[in-house]
Amino acid sequence: MDEDLARLPGPRRHLDMLEADLRAGRSCVWYFPDPVVESGRADFFVRELTHRLEAVIPVPGVVSLADRRAGPASLPAQRAPVAGPHEPWADTGHGQDTVLSDDPYSSLLSRLAAPSGSVRPGLAPATAAPTATLEERLAKELGVTGDPVETLVGQSSAGQAPPVIVVRCWDEASPEEAARLLRVAQATFHEAGLPGHARTRFLLTARATDLPRATLGSQGRAAVHWWWKVWTRLDTEVLMAWRSRSAVTDAADTLLRRVTDAVVAEVCGPDIDRALALRATWDGGALGTLRHALSQVLPEPGAGSTEPVPPRRLSTAHASAPDAEIHDAWARGAVDSWDGRIHPAHGHSLLDADSQELRVLVCHAQNRVLLPLIEEARTALIHLVPGMLHKQRFTLRDFREKARSQHWRGTEEAAVPDLEELELGGLSYAAHMLALTTTQRHRLRTLHTARNTLSHRTPLDHDELVSLAEVLTTDWTAD
Repeated sequence: MDEDLARLPGPRRHLDMLEADLRAGRSCVWYFPDPVVESGRADFFVRELTHRLEAVIPVPGVVSLADRRAGPASLPAQRAPVAGPHEPWADTGHGQDTVLSDDPYSSLLSRLAAPSGSVRPGLAPATAAPTATLEERLAKELGVTGDPVETLVGQSSAGQAPPVIVVRCWDEASPEEAARLLRVAQATFHEAGLPGHARTRFLLTARATDLPRATLGSQGRAAVHWWWKVWTRLDTEVLMAWRSRSAVTDAADTLLRRVTDAVVAEVCGPDIDRALALRATWDGGALGTLRHALSQVLPEPGAGSTEPVPPRRLSTAHASAPDAEIHDAWARGAVDSWDGRIHPAHGHSLLDADSQELRVLVCHAQNRVLLPLIEEARTALIHLVPGMLHKQRFTLRDFREKARSQHWRGTEEAAVPDLEELELGGLSYAAHMLALTTTQRHRLRTLHTARNTLSHRTPLDHDELVSLAEVLTTDWTAD
């Protein structure tokens, strides 16, 4: 399925922004939630991005996916960074570089370097033979034995096209090495006077815990991107459309499937894997059947895990990065920004039969699909009103006055509404003035009832949906 994901609008737009920054000569730091990395999907999207670029040099890591899943005991021994000629802060031991205070990149990167000899949290001090440092592995990829940064400067000065260096920080036993390498490289490029378009660009991909937290969200000459607000409703709906169910020819059944898919998208939000699983399990029906199907596809909640509390500020969902209020929940994959609001990734709270949350989401989905169609049916009836009017007994003005909104009914001085402004309630109230068949009266009553139900944030039950689907897929003039 991953190949399909890269074609969806949300991921494509996200990759476009990263590609634009890299082509503009900016290095990028790209953060992912933990589950996206652990599933291997982050690696897939990194590959998709690098396939768009030229002269990409991925630096092999020292930690495999199996090692990460097995835990710290399986990770390779860590080699402490060794001070070298490009580490002017090594004497201080605090990563504060006063020598490079005029470095335009230091605003982002001055705190990325870990103190020399520090150990990544959760890792024991090195006791086995040390693995090659990141700089040594980069030098090997460049085919040199000396300083890889000086080699990159020399290549750029000689007019060679600058490459993109890709470092997956989650594949590093000491990801701080990547931060240090990026800072050293940027400072060296600046001192060498290389213009932006001639500088080697670095792409550091990381989880929130892979780089010092003080730098998260920092702005500077290096662009910071987050796997946040990537998935959209359109992505979920397109993905489900690509995996269509067996073909149906009945228009009402097709509409019912649209409603079902809208409910699945609303309930699952950014969790596209869960959306596909729920769609395969639930084919519409009562609220209880949806709750049961959801219980079958949701993962078991972790020990001691709790549903994240929605943020109080509406702006949180529209921010360019997860803010401090929900940062930890985002990092563990519990929340995302979806369709303009913070959406839980799984939503175990929806299984609570006493909660109204699932009912509200179903109502939102039904509203999204059905209200525009109900409005079209109302407009179609209004166009037929002049021809249906009992003209021997009523004028069109009489009908408009009778069908005016309940809010204005009984107020003599109120202006008589235009025909196009009449609502379904008013049309039902004045229906005796029209020559309607029994089927047309049933259709008008069904539309009016459904509109009232949905406007009060109450979802239609299955029988009401079936009846409304029949009404919305037949003409007023049909028998």
